[in-house]
Amino acid sequence: MGVNEFETFETIVEEKYNPGKTILTNIKSRVETSYNQYLTRFDELEAKLSSEFTEKEVEEKNHLQGCYSSLTKTGIALKASIFENQPDTLKAFCPFCLLDKPRTLDHYVGQNEFPEYSFLAKNLIPCCYDCNQVKNDKWRRNNRRRFIHFYYDNFFDYQFLFAELTIAQETPMINLLLQKPIEINERDFQIIQWHFEDLKLLNQYNGRCNTLLSTEIKILKQSRVNGMSEQQIENQLLTSEKNYADDFGINYWKSVMFNCMSQNVHSILSL
Repeated sequence: MGVNEFETFETIVEEKYNPGKTILTNIKSRVETSYNQYLTRFDELEAKLSSEFTEKEVEEKNHLQGCYSSLTKTGIALKASIFENQPDTLKAFCPFCLLDKPRTLDHYVGQNEFPEYSFLAKNLIPCCYDCNQVKNDKWRRNNRRRFIHFYYDNFFDYQFLFAELTIAQETPMINLLLQKPIEINERDFQIIQWHFEDLKLLNQYNGRCNTLLSTEIKILKQSRVNGMSEQQIENQLLTSEKNYADDFGINYWKSVMFNCMSQNVHSILSL
């Protein structure tokens, strides 16, 4: 994120008023230890039983959460910078679903469970309201992560979302599905599957694809009437696929949809 996480926390503490300032000052070393674990040994958190702060430390936990809910000058600037520092092409879409605009921040590791990460920048992911509500604090189950972490997971260069075209009674339908590439291990692919399952992404993507499909087919047929060959139409679809993939990744649903259509040009034009 381009910031020193703990130095930022110290600055926020200095901007607080008492009694919060004193309480947070007294636990700074414990927060630093927690930050170091998140930033350098993130995988350990999956099986971590509980927060560094016990149920009895109510004030400490409340003031840690207050670093996010009651923003100081530094906190306001950091929150804005998290949105601003996203890649330009992803500012328009929530990374969890790639469907809606990111208007809020998700605490990847829930702040109720681990209040020490309430305002750790790498724990804050811009997302849409719907994904934030569905995910909530449910980042893991049985000591296993269930959601993709967009700052830490590194499997986005490999395609795991694919599409199939079926035609029944002259009605075409696109069905998206997950397939594990050899480059992604079983553990990571399970996270991808759970992510899609919990957010119901395949259902959402199928709905979007099939809403667009009839319009796209009309465009292809008009291109054929205008004299384009099937090969030219296929190339046109592949160009659309590449443009979407370049902007939003090879697992973007529209990119996958256009790739599927490019493989079925003759069948589509025969409808």
